[in-house]
Amino acid sequence: MTEALATTARPRADVAKRFLEPASVAIVGVSTSIGTAYKAGGRAVLEHLKVYGYTGEVAVIHPTATSVDGVPAFPSLRDLPTVPDVVVIAVPAAAVQAVLAECAEVGARQALILTAGFADMGVAGHELERSLLDFARDNAIRIVGPNSTGLVNVRTGLAMSMTSVLTEGVPIAAGGIAVIAQSGAIGSTVVERARDAGVGISHIVSTGNQRDMDIPDFVSYFAGLPEVHTVALYLESIRDGRRFAAAVRELHAAGKRLITYLGGRTAAGEQAAASHTGKIIGRGALELALLRALDVTVVDDPDDLWVLGAMSAPRHRQFPRRWGMVAYSGGMAVLATEQLASAGVAFPPLGGSTIERLKELLPSFAAIPNPLDVGPGSMPAQFGGYLAAVAADPAIEAVCVPLPMGARGWNAQSVADILAVGHDTGKPCIVLWYGGRAVDPYIKELRAAGVLVAQSPSDLGRLVRALLGPERVLEPDPAPDGEPAGHAITVGGAQALHLLADYGLDVAPMTLCDSSSAPRAAEELGYPVVVKSADEDITHRTELGLVAINLSNADQVGQAVARMAARREVPDPTWLVQKMVTAGVELILTVRTADDLGVFGTVGIGGAAVEVHRDVEHVPLPCDPDTLHKALTRLRLAELLFGFRGSEPVDESWIGDTLNRMAALLTEQGLAEIEVNPAIVDKSGGTIVDALCVRTPTPTLVRLPNSE
Repeated sequence: MTEALATTARPRADVAKRFLEPASVAIVGVSTSIGTAYKAGGRAVLEHLKVYGYTGEVAVIHPTATSVDGVPAFPSLRDLPTVPDVVVIAVPAAAVQAVLAECAEVGARQALILTAGFADMGVAGHELERSLLDFARDNAIRIVGPNSTGLVNVRTGLAMSMTSVLTEGVPIAAGGIAVIAQSGAIGSTVVERARDAGVGISHIVSTGNQRDMDIPDFVSYFAGLPEVHTVALYLESIRDGRRFAAAVRELHAAGKRLITYLGGRTAAGEQAAASHTGKIIGRGALELALLRALDVTVVDDPDDLWVLGAMSAPRHRQFPRRWGMVAYSGGMAVLATEQLASAGVAFPPLGGSTIERLKELLPSFAAIPNPLDVGPGSMPAQFGGYLAAVAADPAIEAVCVPLPMGARGWNAQSVADILAVGHDTGKPCIVLWYGGRAVDPYIKELRAAGVLVAQSPSDLGRLVRALLGPERVLEPDPAPDGEPAGHAITVGGAQALHLLADYGLDVAPMTLCDSSSAPRAAEELGYPVVVKSADEDITHRTELGLVAINLSNADQVGQAVARMAARREVPDPTWLVQKMVTAGVELILTVRTADDLGVFGTVGIGGAAVEVHRDVEHVPLPCDPDTLHKALTRLRLAELLFGFRGSEPVDESWIGDTLNRMAALLTEQGLAEIEVNPAIVDKSGGTIVDALCVRTPTPTLVRLPNSE
């Protein structure tokens, strides 16, 4: 953790405890009407406390009534026989300060303000809210809200909230997920969807405008609460980064998880959050960085708060990336593999002992890959054995089981197999169950046991991306060998460039020469120049130190040639001296044949770091201007092409014409691929600087088995 996150500020877990574990509650602002339309505000709180069986003392403050729904009513807080632990305020905004004055007079120290109409209502609301906070601070009154929907402790029946999720539908079941939300509506929706999926909730905290009691106070409280294993947080703004970091560290030290959806991380989202919770514009990206630095699981869908929350906490903070997969549907294996691979999951080869174990079980397999499709013939009796064998492999850290619809009657056995393997190996089992409502009971059973279940392929990819985080495992690059796989014949250097130039493509002016004539060639071309090895069998000149750029005189050319010749260690090397192109955007342009699919072009940001950028788009060739333009707009770095900080847009027509002409050359010459990297393009056209041509035998397509 960086020094910038060090803090001495302490979240107020003790105060949060008094809000969520009160022995007595007084509600100010309860309607006596019995119409359902009035079951909001204080009246809703009163009903919810009764429905969930809160056993503490409850009193109603009402100017004329002596009781409401059988609960004693008093004219004011001054008339109560004892001081309430929490005062729920549900009166109009203009009357809130008078209620706080009564709290101060009687010694009530916790106030839950449900009333809206403060900072959420512009400048006047800000001023009213500030005056309330000043008064509360001066009188040692702690506040949740304003604009809160309330607080819920499911196990104790403290349903001190006006959210309708408490009374509409089946009651909320007690579980291990505490939900904190700056938006009461979003928090209630998350709870409702979790309830309908059979996932239990321990607490619901709506912080509202959170001008006093803040998210860190409740996170710190939950860190010390045994029945909570996960805090699910809908967040729009972090008020105090140091206090927030301290609370998260407490939670993690207790072996618990914080799963967060951050609203307002984009410019448009910040604008919406600014009007909702007063978010400061420009902080969204910084808040996201803080969450990541604290190892918080950040999700991209609010549903993922409870879906991931229902999963048993992994043994290690960093979720494993080396997975195995066992499927009996080839189609499901394809769907799951593509999502997991794009999320950063690796599928290591299975070990020799695992393969031997599987060979004893499998009827006949030429190869035993990972992911493994064992076919529907393995169901239901043999599937568990295959799953156990893969999960036991030392190289496998987690196991994915993709399952289709549940029409075959195999569901109960599938659940039993998954639970047994998870129990026996201690490794996480992740299930993709892509079915209909018939599988809902089995999904609930898995989730109740702490198994992560995704119900669509896209859900699986999104959930796993959240688990793994944005970091990537960087594997060392293999040493460049100058020859692509498949024994392709690669032609580079001067020969490839001359082939393109002879076909009329715009290649940078160049001269092929030996070491002694390189300075003279440079003089004739005009400085600055580039000198590079001309050998056609070398495809990675930059990595090998065989390129010298921006040479501006004969001495520099001679020194560069001598230096590179020493690296080359061959007699009489040849050099390509090129006129250096000094302005424009570096692009990679590639054309290749895809057999009966046609010829395709690739365009993207080029240069030496093209493998790092991986910012390319593909188009069928020949390509029309509209298709090309749409492809260019999909590039992550598209702004570089369409004008950045006053620069002129590049010449798209040159890009399209060059790709189409490269495709014609590819076909005429019987090539498999032509790669130009870079082509330097500006508003007036472009220039090809380097190129490769590939001749290779027609590849054999390998089709994965698709049993079902």
